[in-house]
Amino acid sequence: MLVGLLMVLTLLTPSSGDGQLEANLLSLLGLGRRPRGDRTRAIIPPAMVELYKQQTGLEIDTVTFALPGRHIRSANTVRTFTHEESETDARFTKNDRFRLHFDLSKLPQGEKITGAELRVNTSPNKSVGKRTQRVIVHDIIRPGRKGQSKPQLRLIDSQITGQDSGSTVVLDVLSAAERWVQEPDHNHGLLVQVTNEDGSKPREIHVRLRRSSEQDERQPLLFVYLDDGKSSRSSMENILDRRKRASVNNGRKHKRKDGRDNCRRHPLYVDFADVGWNDWIVAPPGYDAYYCHGDCPFPLADHLNSTNHAIVQTLVNSVNPGAVPKACCVPTALSSISMLYLDEENKVVLKNYQDMAVLGCGCR
Repeated sequence: MLVGLLMVLTLLTPSSGDGQLEANLLSLLGLGRRPRGDRTRAIIPPAMVELYKQQTGLEIDTVTFALPGRHIRSANTVRTFTHEESETDARFTKNDRFRLHFDLSKLPQGEKITGAELRVNTSPNKSVGKRTQRVIVHDIIRPGRKGQSKPQLRLIDSQITGQDSGSTVVLDVLSAAERWVQEPDHNHGLLVQVTNEDGSKPREIHVRLRRSSEQDERQPLLFVYLDDGKSSRSSMENILDRRKRASVNNGRKHKRKDGRDNCRRHPLYVDFADVGWNDWIVAPPGYDAYYCHGDCPFPLADHLNSTNHAIVQTLVNSVNPGAVPKACCVPTALSSISMLYLDEENKVVLKNYQDMAVLGCGCR
């Protein structure tokens, strides 16, 4: 169990030499090896930080991203990609029309794309006044050849822009991302350009697009939403029942007359700095995992969240202790956490992990 491994890992130091334990835990987190990124030098997109804050501030525990109006379906992971520069970039000399290329060939196996957004930052051209214009994006199906053929393009999305100050234009490019994954050899990138609202070529550019060569937090980014298939979706009834059982169990007095504790939740804080993981985990710095410990006495009280089987087992144990052991104190309600980190390719990832923190304990 992941919480159990975290308990053990907190007792280890980075120099303990127990690499297998760390490897097993990284595997559970969906990582093939420990990332070696330097978060102090990495550019963390503000949009990813905001998405992390939004997810951690939800009142209802869910591993999927709650983004109303966004078509991301069952995504529990967001990965960011920056433009891969090449000689082709030299053909585009202005900020109103250029190509962007994103390499999705190293997406982890088993992760299914459920959404993809191109985020392009704009700045108004104050020298020509205010006017709204349209930012459009094409999937380059086939690149053109100079003097021989024009490129084959497919329009996939467009958005109106032209505010007084710089803004972020979000374009839906799911169809292109899905095609690139299926046909990696035919990934020729995206063509982004500014047009008039009716789609015609403007005489004057009122909105400039920030180019990918500007290596800062306002460079164009591709947000890819994925479902790793490892999380089960809980119904609203299950979520409310889990919270009810957790509040009942954790709100009781657990001290018995003989001095022993009944089954209950105990504090356990996992500090990522203590285990040497704070160099690649951006947020959170740690989290309250908790753990379950205590006695399951006969007769089992209602607040111990016991199953019928546990009640029968405890009854048999009270009559014949040598026949079966007592029921065990285990987690009965668990919650997810969100982690913002740098992966093995030094790309920024936001991922929701299921069953990471104990909400309530019971006898099972």
